[in-house]
Amino acid sequence: MEKYREIYFDLKDRLNAGEFEQGKLLPSDHKLMMNYGVARETVRKAMKQLAEDGYVQRLRGKGTIAIDQKQFHFPLTEIMSYTELVNSENLQSENRLISFKADVIPKIFGAEEVEPVQQIVRVRMVDAEPDIVDYDYVLKSVAPEITETDAKTSLFRYFEQDLGLEIDYAVKTLTVEQATVEDRRLLNIPVRTPVVVVRSKTYLKDSRVLSYTESRHRGDRFSSVVFAKRH
Repeated sequence: MEKYREIYFDLKDRLNAGEFEQGKLLPSDHKLMMNYGVARETVRKAMKQLAEDGYVQRLRGKGTIAIDQKQFHFPLTEIMSYTELVNSENLQSENRLISFKADVIPKIFGAEEVEPVQQIVRVRMVDAEPDIVDYDYVLKSVAPEITETDAKTSLFRYFEQDLGLEIDYAVKTLTVEQATVEDRRLLNIPVRTPVVVVRSKTYLKDSRVLSYTESRHRGDRFSSVVFAKRH
């Protein structure tokens, strides 16, 4: 492994462990050079990667500060279950089922025809604080027997392991909106607080639509890292 990657993973583990307080300066690049016995450019590459992945912020002329690791680094370019996301972020989390009932597809998803769906509303708790409200609308023609236990644990586990469905891709849109009354109640946030809303439509490999999801995130605890390359 390249030396800068070793430094990256060591500092990442220390940040996740809370060794560096949120908003406080990390050791200077010069001190890190001495500690790891490497050149300045090696330290800079490691710190650049940490900044790109949302762990630190580089402040010109001041140094590097730790960022709140309670944020979700939400994967816009991947399809991940909530359980997989929590495990990848090493977060302490709880999944609260708010409602579980038959419904129809909301018009906000632009469906051409109305089909019966199972509506599942869940609040994602991180470190005992509400972070995300998920509204899932699963087509009953594809997954007709979802139980409350499935909803409380993992829908993806139910889809893939119990039903043997093959999830292929999702089309996602992201907007920033004012919190609704329901957002304020479920997320415990004040009036005029913005929320980040991710709406997605998930498809199976046989081209069928599986579900529509609206994830409403607290704006102060949302982060997303996307790799972009100029061609």
